[in-house]
Amino acid sequence: MRFGSAVTLTDSSGVRLGVLLCLLILAVNVLSVSSRLGFLHKPKQVKELDHYRYIEMARGPEGRPELTHEATYCWRILVPGLARLMSRAGLDLNLSFFLITNVSLFGFLLTLWAYLGALGFALPYRVAGLGLVGLTQGAVRWYEYQYWMTDPSCLFLMALAFLWIREDRAAALHAPSIAAAFVRENYVVVYPYYFLHLLKRGVAPARAAARMLLLAALPFAIFVGLRVLIVPSHRDDFLADITDTVAFRLRHLGDSQPYLLTVGSLGVLFPLLLLFPGRVLTVVRRHYDQVAVVAFFYALLLVANNTERELAYTLPVVVPAALRNLGDFAAAARLPTAPLLALAVALQALFFSQQRFTEIGMSMYQPTNLIVVSAMALFWLGAQWRLRWGRPAPAPPG
Repeated sequence: MRFGSAVTLTDSSGVRLGVLLCLLILAVNVLSVSSRLGFLHKPKQVKELDHYRYIEMARGPEGRPELTHEATYCWRILVPGLARLMSRAGLDLNLSFFLITNVSLFGFLLTLWAYLGALGFALPYRVAGLGLVGLTQGAVRWYEYQYWMTDPSCLFLMALAFLWIREDRAAALHAPSIAAAFVRENYVVVYPYYFLHLLKRGVAPARAAARMLLLAALPFAIFVGLRVLIVPSHRDDFLADITDTVAFRLRHLGDSQPYLLTVGSLGVLFPLLLLFPGRVLTVVRRHYDQVAVVAFFYALLLVANNTERELAYTLPVVVPAALRNLGDFAAAARLPTAPLLALAVALQALFFSQQRFTEIGMSMYQPTNLIVVSAMALFWLGAQWRLRWGRPAPAPPG
């Protein structure tokens, strides 16, 4: 293990600590939203539109057909279906969505806690890693704000898949994969990741492809079946979506987009990934399976305009990479680990405090925040100074 003795996944004290941290993170994010909008706020208080599709889908036959049959929302049937069942059992519809979202977010965070342990990270790194995720707006707070969405369930299922791929639990992988086919199409990145991960472990290409296809066969059949059985009111114009999204990003290339595509979505995770610029290509060659996940979601931004939300799906690979770099930096710079981990979480808390979410268009137009940019730049420049002129030890390879 590279970063000390990790608490084992069966250690009851480690599980209890993980549960408490997950609950604390959820409480902080719920409080952050409810202090502005009230607890269990209404749909009209959210300055976005996507959630109305899921609300109408959950109303079943009473829902407005122009929203219930809109692509691609109409094929994401599991979350609104569960909300409808809970509502018919007597729960308020908004409360039903809120509970589904928070159970999913809790599962996502606790699975990441287990995943960091499976990767060999010691307890301080796992605590810091969970804190970094919890203070990334696109991963948690956004869904306490827009709590009718399908993303939290997809994030949980993806994190579970990453954990079980790491633990080589091939049979167990079928469960999240089948469930995800009814939740959200973002999960499809798991299949090429699984293939590349098997290749990296030395599995022959033909065997790796066969294992991937075996895993993906039923979920893809479900994808196709849903698209045949549920006919949308109008088809998406894929090329028009790309044109509109790219045009929007180009128009704002001089103000918000460079920020939003880097520290504006990932916070301190972005400079942590670049602590060792000279070994970026080496990391890409060695960890091509994880790089493919990041590349997939950045490519998806050609179509999707909700930048923070899409990049949150990269956290299962971005956070471990950032923590490894921080550990390598501590060793190379001859600095104690605990203060560096605390500094990283503090910088992410600063980022969290500066992110806006209650105004119109914040999902696609997060204005550049000079406080965040300055803090992250100073952190990175200070780290580079320490590595070059602070009499450091040789940096470990990527």
